[in-house]
Formats: sequence, structure tokens, C-alpha cells
Amino acid sequence: MATASILDLASSIEQNTRVVYEYLQENGLPEPSFEATSPPDLPLPPNVSQAKEAALEAMDELQTLLLGPMPKIFHELIHTPTSLTSLHAVARFKMANAFPATSTTTVPELAKASRLDEGDCIRLVRHAVANRLLLEKSPGVISHSAMSSAIANVPLLREWIEESCENMWSSGPRIVSAMEKWPGSEEPHQTAYNIAHHTDLSFFENIASDTTGTRAKRFAESMSFFQASPGMQTSLVVDNYNWGDYKTMVDIGGSHGAVPLELTKRFPDMKCTVQDLPEVIATAPKNVERVDFQAHDFFTAQPVKGADVYFFRMILHNWSDKYCIQILRNIIPAMKKGSRVVINDHVVPAPGILSPYKDRSVRAFDLVMKECFNAKERDIDDWTELLKKADERFVIADVKRPEGSQLQIIDVQWDT
Repeated sequence: MATASILDLASSIEQNTRVVYEYLQENGLPEPSFEATSPPDLPLPPNVSQAKEAALEAMDELQTLLLGPMPKIFHELIHTPTSLTSLHAVARFKMANAFPATSTTTVPELAKASRLDEGDCIRLVRHAVANRLLLEKSPGVISHSAMSSAIANVPLLREWIEESCENMWSSGPRIVSAMEKWPGSEEPHQTAYNIAHHTDLSFFENIASDTTGTRAKRFAESMSFFQASPGMQTSLVVDNYNWGDYKTMVDIGGSHGAVPLELTKRFPDMKCTVQDLPEVIATAPKNVERVDFQAHDFFTAQPVKGADVYFFRMILHNWSDKYCIQILRNIIPAMKKGSRVVINDHVVPAPGILSPYKDRSVRAFDLVMKECFNAKERDIDDWTELLKKADERFVIADVKRPEGSQLQIIDVQWDT
């Protein structure tokens, strides 16, 4: 890909930003702001969203070019390792909930509410202000920003931040050491997570070992939030698959059943089973009509026989091929003629398809899977080969990426 002129990039930023600005003006919507009153997310129609993404891509490229090679490297080395420190602190110490959205606080008050040493709190607050996570409009007077207001008010956002920082961010710096120690490993207990957390247990085993259930609850809550974030909403798979043709579905590794809860509202004849580990099911909703929550380890034989659909949403990307093959083979004895396997997961584009700005997100997800699970994100050839290795009777019938979705729907027929 040829390097764009910095003036061309600046022009692209201006032109595409104007598209967003004019849409907001025409529809009486507020401009983006750092103030606490700014909405946590602003849905845009496809053409305006595309303009926004084009502006962000050009900004990313322009910043890299203007920094130059050495300053860019220094920027990454200094900023990247500490970039999440204040965000982690705001989540863990519940700083965003320590004072009302419309009021202000001081560092001593915030330190007391957060049970932090005042000197430590000052350093965290200064970093948060520099990242616009908090605002300091006059010396020593702290107020909410748009981001801290979102953390305080958007359900489960704080849990998602804390889970991400405690497990993913902390493991990232150890991924190179893990690759060196266990080259090519597919084992879930030979990961960067294991090195970072000083454990021989896999990620999921370590969560299960917490007898209080706190970690399992936080993980389930954070996954519920993540599955409702832009491009990940369960409605995208509910709206874009022919669920009405089927009466029974099993959501394998389905946590608190976000997809079945929507399906049973939409299709009154459908019955769903949500399966997950006992500690996750223990915190799932109770007495939900036509949704059965069932403790099940998907490395054992599937107990629900003859379902129309066996559904995996962002499950198989948590496991290496070795273990995905086991998971898939465990449902084979339960399947009937006409059963489907529906996989709602990432399908990685071929190299060079996406801009570096967008491709970084894809590659970041892939590295998170590696560092925590020794798993990976797969391209369509990877998915095809994986299913074939599990059983040649698994045949991909269709692959669809709903508009606005980060995930694709892989419809697999059982070719008996």
C-alpha cells in the first residue's frame, strides 16, 4: 500500500469529519464532547459511520507519519505499557461512582472514597486527566468526563474494564516469553496468562478455583457487556439467521443466555437450553420460560439429544484446534439428521484487505486469544479445515456477516 501524502490525509480528515458534523447539525444532535453530559455512544447511519471510520483511519496514518519512526517507537514504549493504568484504577477503586455526575470532588476526597493513599491517588488522577478520563477545570477540582460518566452509568462497563485489565492487559507483556518457553503450544495452561498469574491452571480453571464465585460472576457479567457492545449485539445474529425454521437450540458455553433470551421472545414456539460451567450457571437468571440453564462441560458428551441447532457464540475462538475438535466431536452423537451447527464468531479477513487501523483490532483479538488460551482467531480457510478435521460430515453451507457486525454467522450442516 502506497504512503499517502500528509496533506491528502489532512484533507480526508476534514472532508469526512464534515460529513459527521453536518449529519449531527441536520438532526439536532450534540457534537462530540469530553463533558459528562456527552452520550456514551452515538449510533450513526451507515454512510455517516463510514465517513467517521475513514476520518479515524486517516488520523491514525497521519499521526504515525508526523511522529516519524523513532518518536513513534518511543511513544509506544512510554505510553502503551501505562496506557490503561488510570482506567484500571478508576474501575477497580470505583472512582467513577465516588461522586455524582453533576458534582465535583477533590483528590483527598477521592482518595478517601477509594481507600487509596493520597499520593498514589494524585498520580492516578493526573494520568486520568491527561487521558481525559477525568476533568480538572480548576486546580484540584475534579469532575466527571464523558468516559467516567459512562463507567458510572452504563451497566456492566466497569466489570468489563476490570476483567480486561486484570486478565488480558496483565498477560500481554508475557506473550513473547510464553512463545519462547512453549513454542507452538496448543495447551491452555502454557500461556502468557500462566506466567503472569503464576499458575499452572488454565484461564477457566483458575476462575473456577475461586470458591467465592466472584471471578466467575465478573467474567460472566463482562461477557454479557461485551456481547452487547457495538458490532457485537446479540440482535445481529438473532435478526440475520433463519431461526424461525427451528424449534430447539442449545447454546453451548452460553453464559447467561443472551441469545436464547432474545430468541424465545421473538419465537414463541422455540425452546432453548443454555449450557455453561456450574459456577457460571449458578449466577444465571432463574425460572425463565422456555430457557433451561444447564451445567455442562463441553469436553464431555452432549446431553441434549436431537436439537435442531447447536450454537457456539464466541466459544471456539477460545480454544486451539486440538480442543475445538474435541468440542465439536462431543456433539456428534447427539445430533440428528437435519441438525445444524451455527457458529457466531470472528472470521479474519485475508491480509491486506483492511487498513492498518482496522487490522490492528483484528490482530489484537488474535493475540488476546493466544496470550490467555493458546487459541486464535480464524480465517475462513481455518474454519473449513477445523470442521473437516472434526468430521468430514460438517459442511459449511453459508457464511454471512450482517451489516454492522464484527462477527460472522457460519451455518454448518450435518451431512449424513
